Amino acid sequence: MNTEEPAYAPLTGQSLAQRRQRTLTQCLAAQYPGAVSHITALDLWMVERPDMPQTDDIIHTTVHDETLRQRNLPGVQVHVWQGMNQRHITATPEGVRLLSVEAAWASMAVHLRIDQLVELAESCIRHQATTLARLRDFVAVERFRGRETCRKSLGLVVAGSASPKETQLRLCLYAHGLQPFVTNYTVPDIATDNGGAITLDLADPELRIGIEYDGDHHRTDKYQWRRDTHKRMQLSALGWSIVSVTQLDLDDESRRARLAMNIAMIRARKTGRPVRLTTPLTWRELADCRRPWSRGASEG
Repeated sequence: MNTEEPAYAPLTGQSLAQRRQRTLTQCLAAQYPGAVSHITALDLWMVERPDMPQTDDIIHTTVHDETLRQRNLPGVQVHVWQGMNQRHITATPEGVRLLSVEAAWASMAVHLRIDQLVELAESCIRHQATTLARLRDFVAVERFRGRETCRKSLGLVVAGSASPKETQLRLCLYAHGLQPFVTNYTVPDIATDNGGAITLDLADPELRIGIEYDGDHHRTDKYQWRRDTHKRMQLSALGWSIVSVTQLDLDDESRRARLAMNIAMIRARKTGRPVRLTTPLTWRELADCRRPWSRGASEG
């Protein structure tokens, strides 16, 4: 793993900490039954939210019995999970009762697509709130709404994704039939000026193809831009082809298809053979496929 902290990491940490503090203040000031759950619990666990319509001023809680479900509480939405018990509940240092991160992730299954659940799971793993093994164990033994969706999504989860956008990028390529890439690949025999490891967001090491997601900070931060330029010059000298991806490439299906075609053409040039792309699979179709990357995902 890269020994240099990415430039965006402190900003992400600061944003998550600020959101946690806002959410914590809301929870401490409110009265509600059960345990904090769903997106509210995930805010307290300090993981990135999935891209979905959300209302910041709503506190989500869960109770184990319909009779405990209080309606018309200002700013509170109460859910019912009959299988919930004390092993699913923990507490923050400030005393707020909330679902474990595994249970909070699973509670989102009825609200999210499979790709969003994958993105959320990888965020939980990235921030060391859980592991892939613990998520799998939870789904294997617990009973809850959306369990099958969770099970399918875990077949696509890997440990090591450095950001939600990198997860979206990887799933985009897989949905178009491109073979698996290594996540957060450390390039051998090359280092930064201060001796740190050089990594690629996604890599095909055999063909020396690297794919990097460039967020806005890659263009607005002078140091980051210079470091990216130097890194890619080094990689190019070693025969690597580097594809830089921005949000524009992921914005709609036509752009995602164009990105996949571009990478397929690079592979075709390097192998001397055409690379076949598929019509984009739905997320459920992708999860149903017993693909090599599903079977070989890192346990984390």
